[in-house]
Amino acid sequence: MAETNKILEVRDLRISFNVDSGTVKAVRGISFDLYRGKTLCIVGESGSGKSVTSRAILGILAKNAIIEGGEIIYDGKDLLTINEERFHKIRGSKISMIFQDPLSALNPIMRVGKQLIDPIFLKARSARREAHATVHDITHSIGAVAQRHGIAVDLELLRRFKEYSLEDLANETAEREFERQTKVYERSTMMLERADQYPSKTLKEAKEYLAKNPERPVKPVLSDEKHLSEEERTQLRNLFVELIRVADEDYRNELLSLKEVVGLILGGPLSEPVGDLDALKSQYPAVKKAICSFAFRDDEDDRIAVFATSYRKYVDFLAKSFANLKKQEKRAASYEKKGQEVPPLTLKERAKLPEKSQTPEEASDILRRLCQQLADHIDELLASPLVAEEYVDTFLDYYRQVIKDAYRKVSQAQAKEQALEIMRQVGIPQPEIRFRQYPFEFSGGMRQRIVIAIALSSRPEILICDEPTTALDVTIQAQILELINQLKAELNLSIIFITHDLGVVANMADDIAVMYAGKIVEYGTADDIFYDPRHPYTWALLASMPDLDTKQRIDAIPGTPPNMILPPIGDAFAVRNKYALAIDFEEEPPLFEISETHAAATWLLAPDAPKATPPEIVTARIERALAKRKAPKKKAGKEKKDGEKE
Repeated sequence: MAETNKILEVRDLRISFNVDSGTVKAVRGISFDLYRGKTLCIVGESGSGKSVTSRAILGILAKNAIIEGGEIIYDGKDLLTINEERFHKIRGSKISMIFQDPLSALNPIMRVGKQLIDPIFLKARSARREAHATVHDITHSIGAVAQRHGIAVDLELLRRFKEYSLEDLANETAEREFERQTKVYERSTMMLERADQYPSKTLKEAKEYLAKNPERPVKPVLSDEKHLSEEERTQLRNLFVELIRVADEDYRNELLSLKEVVGLILGGPLSEPVGDLDALKSQYPAVKKAICSFAFRDDEDDRIAVFATSYRKYVDFLAKSFANLKKQEKRAASYEKKGQEVPPLTLKERAKLPEKSQTPEEASDILRRLCQQLADHIDELLASPLVAEEYVDTFLDYYRQVIKDAYRKVSQAQAKEQALEIMRQVGIPQPEIRFRQYPFEFSGGMRQRIVIAIALSSRPEILICDEPTTALDVTIQAQILELINQLKAELNLSIIFITHDLGVVANMADDIAVMYAGKIVEYGTADDIFYDPRHPYTWALLASMPDLDTKQRIDAIPGTPPNMILPPIGDAFAVRNKYALAIDFEEEPPLFEISETHAAATWLLAPDAPKATPPEIVTARIERALAKRKAPKKKAGKEKKDGEKE
C-alpha cells in the first residue's frame, strides 16, 4: 500500500508499568501501520497489551506507565513527545475512542442528549480559544515583522479585512440557522401529524415551536455591505506579499541557525559511537532556543516544533543506558572482588529491569538519527524557497478563516440539532424522544450507539474501538459491527478495532495484528490470517472460535498467559504451544517475512524447522471457507455457459 496512505505509524513501542512487585512489561516492541479508510484489528487474549497500545495512542496511560522507547507518528509528529496542550487538540477531535462497556462509559444520572451536546460545546469552545490565540499571534507577528523591516502597515485596512471576515461569518451563521429552522419546522409538523407516536412532552415542544413560527422559514437575504473593494484587496495582498517575503527570509536564517546547532551536536558530542552525555545535556538550552517557526505559516512544522522535546527524551534514554551499564559493571566488580563468577540475575532483579536495556551505543545511534533527520529536513526546506506571491492567497484564506473561527459560536439549539443528526446517523430511532432519556432506559446495543455518537461528535479521522461488542449479545454485536463498517465508509474513518475474538472481526478487518504477551506474533491482511495462518497462537485462536459448520470439538488454549513482570525467556507462547521446539525455550523468534503483507514470529518458519500443520479443526474450516468463496464463481460460470448455448 502507498506510503502516503499511512495515517498512523507505530514503531518499536515499549511500555511498562511500575507496581509494588516489580515492573510489568506490557508492550514489548511492537510496530504497525494504520492506513486511511482502513480497519486494523488487534487481536489477543486479555493482558496481551492491546488496550495499553490504544491508550498510548490516545495519550491516556496511567500515571505509573513508563514509555521505554518507540514512536507513534501521526500527522508528522511523534505523539510520545508532544505536551498535553498539543495533545488536547488531537484527542477527541482527530483521534477518538469507543470504550468497552457502554453503561460505565455513560453518566447514569445525565440525559443522553446532554452527554451528546457537551462534547459539541467543549469542542466549539476549544476551537474558539485556539483561533483567538492564532489571531493574536498573527497580529503580533504583523507588528513585529513590520517594525523589524520598516514596513508601513495600514491598520484601517486590517480593520476592514476583519469586518469583511466577520460579515462572512454572519452570512454563514444566517444560512445555518435557516437550515436548522427548516428542519425543526418540518419535524414539528410531522410530529403533530403522527401525534399517536410521540409522548406529550415532545408534542408540547412541537406545538410551542409552531405557535411561535407558524410559517415555513424564509431564506435570509445575505449582506455584502462590508466586503472589500478591488482596490482594498490589491492593497491587502501587496502588504502581505511583502510581509511574507521578509518573514520567510527571517525563517530561513533561523533554519540555518538551527542547522548549525544540530551540526555542532553531530560533529561534537555525537561524533563518537558513544555520545558524550554531559555535553549533550549542556546543549539542551541551545536546542530549545534555536527552535524556529515561520510567522505566517498556516500550519506548524511539527518536526521542528517537537525537536527539543524529542531531543530531551532521547538524551534521557542515553542517561538510562549509562546508568544500567554502570549497575552491571558494579555488580560484576563486586563478584570479581570476591573471586566469584557473576551469577545470572535473580527473579527479583529481573522483575525490576526494563523489557529491553539499550546499550549506550544503541541510545547514541537513536539520538544521532533524530538529529540527522532534522538536518535533512532543514536542507529540504532551504532547497524549496517559499514564493510569497503564490502563498499569499492561501494565507489570506487561512487568516480570514481563523478570524471567523475566533468569533464562531454554537447555540444550544444548533448543538441539539447536531446531536439529533448524529443520533440518526448511528441508527437511533425517534431521536427526539431518546434525546431526553437516561442511559438506563436504553438497551445495551442502543447505549453503545450513543457512545459511538459521542465519539463521532467531533468528526475524528481515527476511531479506536476497544472491544465495543464484548458486553453485547451476538445479534446486537452484528448490528454494531455493521454500523461501524457503514460509518467507516460514509465518513472515511480509519479504525483500530481491539478484540479477543477473531470471529468478531472476520467481515470488517482489512489488516490484523495478533498480539501475545506484549508482542505482535503475526501480522497480515484478513485473508492472510484467516486463510493462511502461520503462528501456533493464531491457530489456537482460530481453533477456539465457534462455527456453525464445525463438527470437531472446539479446542481451548491450555494454560494461562505469562506473568509480564517476568516474561519467559524465548518464545512467550512456548509453554502453551504443543508445536514448541527446543529453541523456543531459549531464544525469542524473529518476525519471519512470509510475503509483502504477511509475517509471523515463530521458529516453525525457520528454514531447518520441522514441518507443522494447523490443527484439523482449523484446516477444515479454511477448506470450507475457500470452497464457499469459489462456489458462486462456478455457479456464475455455469449460468453464462447455459446462456451461450441458448
